[in-house]
Amino acid sequence: MSKSPTTSSKGFQHRGLPSLSADVLGGRDRIVTFAGTSQFTVQGVSACGLAAFNFARIVFQIERKGGNITDALSEIGTRKVVEEIVSVCAGWSSNLHLEVEDIFRVPLFESSLKLVTTKYGLPRPKHFKRVLQDMQTIKTSAVVIITRPPEIIACFKLPDPTSNRSVFIVFDSHPRPSHPHGAGLILSTSMEQTALTLSTILPVDEILLTSPDFQWQAQLLANCSGHIFVARNERLDTEKSILQSSLTVLALRAEVEELKRSNKSLTSENERLEIELDDLKEAIRQAQLRAKEAAFAQEASRQKLPIRSFGTYSNAVAGPSRSHHDHAVNLMWQPSGARSIFADNPPPVPATKLPTYDPDDALAEKLQMEDFENANQTFNVARMLQNQFDAEDQQLRRQQIDLNSYIQATFRCAICLDEEPEDNAATVNECLHVMCRSCLRDFVCSKIQDHRFPIFCPICTAGNKQRAPTVISRSLVEEIGITEELYQVWIEMELAQFSILIQCRKCNRSAFVDRKDHAGMLNIVCPLHDCNHVWCKTCQQTIEPGGPKHSCDGSSELDHLMKKNGWQYCPNCKTPIQRESGCNHMTCISPGCNAHFCDACGDMIIQSAMKDDINRAISVHYQKCKLFDVPE
Repeated sequence: MSKSPTTSSKGFQHRGLPSLSADVLGGRDRIVTFAGTSQFTVQGVSACGLAAFNFARIVFQIERKGGNITDALSEIGTRKVVEEIVSVCAGWSSNLHLEVEDIFRVPLFESSLKLVTTKYGLPRPKHFKRVLQDMQTIKTSAVVIITRPPEIIACFKLPDPTSNRSVFIVFDSHPRPSHPHGAGLILSTSMEQTALTLSTILPVDEILLTSPDFQWQAQLLANCSGHIFVARNERLDTEKSILQSSLTVLALRAEVEELKRSNKSLTSENERLEIELDDLKEAIRQAQLRAKEAAFAQEASRQKLPIRSFGTYSNAVAGPSRSHHDHAVNLMWQPSGARSIFADNPPPVPATKLPTYDPDDALAEKLQMEDFENANQTFNVARMLQNQFDAEDQQLRRQQIDLNSYIQATFRCAICLDEEPEDNAATVNECLHVMCRSCLRDFVCSKIQDHRFPIFCPICTAGNKQRAPTVISRSLVEEIGITEELYQVWIEMELAQFSILIQCRKCNRSAFVDRKDHAGMLNIVCPLHDCNHVWCKTCQQTIEPGGPKHSCDGSSELDHLMKKNGWQYCPNCKTPIQRESGCNHMTCISPGCNAHFCDACGDMIIQSAMKDDINRAISVHYQKCKLFDVPE
């Protein structure tokens, strides 16, 4: 198995590790994964929470070293760090899934992390974006541990001190389609893309939210919690021993929880067995009672006693007499061979032969009549309930048809996945991607605030990279509605494609000019009709109309002024010199120049510091030139 890292951008193009920090800080999303580093490789079946907390602790340690963000990202994206993060899973062999609160209470993490707040909601992009925005309000680094039972992942916010941006690092110890062979680090500077990544890792099961067949306990599985932590100031020097003791504490707590659950299960099983025992006792009692009744009826039939009711006898011809009724005898069951209760005192013999009475036939007839009456009654009740149901069903169908004529059709937003009415739909013209206005408005406003232009469809940029993304038009921006301030920024960025904004320093007003015309100008004239200010595009200095030719260093203006006033340049060092009075013999005052020249003709007389040489040169020169100006 190769040990080289596999990194990819949002298009999953493989790249080498040295460009990781440059790509991420340059705005490209990257995925870093190493084969054989998932939690299942080190037998941590249910240790994703431990891996997430260990990721937060180790990244805080890397940041505490004091290097720049480039060094931190390069170290985080190494196989050594990822293996160190996942190694904590090897110390957890239980299948019990730990809660975030239980993991945080162990010494290793409680001494290095500090809980700030907890957020709850559905794992959708809107919820994760709100969580990331709350993390942005924290000036230092922060991490959120996200739990969507039974999975736990982490997202670290690493701020860039040189800019206002932050790098979001999502850590997932489970293998996914984007990193199928190991744990994954997903890095991005975009808050919207990070929220979309989190919602992709922890998707919402819409059936659990809408189906009435599931209990509320199952619907809770579609929710998630986010615990936001920051680093404590303490520095641990005995991390290895603390890690071992922390895992021991967690194992003991897991055993306690397992014993509690086993005790609860045994208690429920004991209650169920007690209920079954009571039911069996009642069934035995009923069976004994029926056996006594059957034995009594058999004994009465054997002795040929007429029976009208259980426990009394009577004359079958004349009916029960009062004397007989007053001396009725209970005919209870007796064992075989026992003496009959009528052995010493036989009942009176009727004049006619008594009919034979079979109690089994009477009981069967009675039960048959009761079953027939119950069936007839049940049939009538069922017919009545069916008629009521049919009437209510027809009424509900009519009401449903009426409601459908008034209810507005809905659509599913491709960003937040919520059901929205069609009036709230925003459709991008060319690609025909549909999303709710609030999602598109948030996306456009964030891009305008970052001065990104043109703005592309968010679904195109997150989806298929084979075709060019669609540009969002001004009409769509006006349709979704943004603030007036942001709309003005949009107009300026839109005009900046074909024109450029210039600011006149004389009238203090701004105006747009054609970009091509501006590129070909040397001097800029204020385009406003009531202002004739002209300035140089290079040095921004004002140019006087009708004046000398402009030069950014002022040499042309100085030459014009000297010619106008009759001033001379030193022939040696070109220093401008003005003669106020005296003769035409001029001496340059620049240090080390030692030049002597004539103000009348501008020629060099001599360049020397020797007095005799200077006097001879002056005598020779002024034999052909005037030393003094003769007034007219």
